[in-house]
Amino acid sequence: MSSKIVQNEEDPFEINDLDSGRKLLHEYSGIPDEDMRDHIELIQTKALQVRPYPCIRRYRFLDLIMMTTDVYQEVLDRVKKGEKFMDLGCCFGQEIRQLVHDGAPSANTYGSDLWEDFLSIGYELFKDKDRLETKFIAADIFDDSSPLVGLTGKMNIIYVGDFFHLFSLEEQENAATRVAQLLAPQPGSLIIGRQSGSEIAGEYSRASDTSGRRHFQHNPQSWKELWERIGEKTGIKWSTEVNICPEFKFKSAVREDKSSEVQRLMSAKGLRFIIRQL
Repeated sequence: MSSKIVQNEEDPFEINDLDSGRKLLHEYSGIPDEDMRDHIELIQTKALQVRPYPCIRRYRFLDLIMMTTDVYQEVLDRVKKGEKFMDLGCCFGQEIRQLVHDGAPSANTYGSDLWEDFLSIGYELFKDKDRLETKFIAADIFDDSSPLVGLTGKMNIIYVGDFFHLFSLEEQENAATRVAQLLAPQPGSLIIGRQSGSEIAGEYSRASDTSGRRHFQHNPQSWKELWERIGEKTGIKWSTEVNICPEFKFKSAVREDKSSEVQRLMSAKGLRFIIRQL
């Protein structure tokens, strides 16, 4: 079977490479190739009923990013040695499963998402409820009474994927402060991740979002500046590495679409970052 899953014709994205996610489902979960498509599409259908996120429509839960970063081997080694890892906004916990498949003890891993149903769907996707010891927490990062508060200062490494770009700049600063507070207050504590970015930083609103919410899209400079402010607020110094790169490829059929939303998405980049406490 092809490594590509055909998208709905209304979706302007195509998936270029699902091999990492398919490989994990085959090797870690034992799903046969002939059952792969039906299994993935069933999970996608269930997840879209929870929240119709574009990233789920585009099967981004099969796009494993952390393993492609320069620090993945460091992360793996540190978790093997007993350090605590959290995937914040983990969706189905796919990055955690890759880490565990590569030898990290699942008891040293944590996953948190706002939507508890996503955590349950993750067990169904990976067929590992009887063997995975990851502590999953349904929580709101902005809630002062969240269960995450009890983990303040206990994490060594936090992965944050496709999360910050969902919020306004003020909300991002609040979320980043809370992420920093979850980390152990010591040199080497690490935040890694990705999000949608742009060559020009600024606010935008999604055409499909009728709530009036504003979102902020960073370029490398504005992202570094945000973490400089977090450093001033928390009294912690950070080393911030950030790179911008193409993340998405559009179908040629929509390239003539002049709507502001499609044009913005066509110019979207991927912002990848490594933030280390000094």
